[in-house]
Amino acid sequence: MDQKGSSNTSLFLMELIIAIFFFSLCAAVCVRLFFESHKVAEQTVNLNNAVLWSESLAEAFTGTNGDVNELGKLYPTAVISDNSLIIFFDQNWDCLTGDAETASYEAILNIKEMSAGDVYSDVTKYNTALKGNAITCSINIVDVRNHNTALLEVSDDDSNIIHSISVDTYRGK
Repeated sequence: MDQKGSSNTSLFLMELIIAIFFFSLCAAVCVRLFFESHKVAEQTVNLNNAVLWSESLAEAFTGTNGDVNELGKLYPTAVISDNSLIIFFDQNWDCLTGDAETASYEAILNIKEMSAGDVYSDVTKYNTALKGNAITCSINIVDVRNHNTALLEVSDDDSNIIHSISVDTYRGK
């Protein structure tokens, strides 16, 4: 009788070990899914804020006819250098007053004046001659949490770019 009881006990322990293993495996999968969903939610919030800020900056650029100094008046916390404007944000997307060390995100506007014929070369097939100049602006919203220093320029293939758009305005003759 002892052998039969011992056999049932070892079978019960084996079933218990398998059940615990199964539930621990399921718990590990659930923890991973919760972590991934949190990461995706954070990326979505960052993309939404980046799109809103880039749209706002594009409208301000068009409204000021590409004048960097006028843009600086609209965004007093921005840093202006040459033909660039940089706005620093904290982790909650609130503007920082030129404090690059604690910034989590940056909006970088690079503005340059070009010949209107070059900027609008795709409409020359309509026999329209554009004279004068146009101002172009590339707006990049960048995640700088992994950088030690502030970025003043960003390349087009940078993996830290959250959102990027280009805007132009015709200056005329």
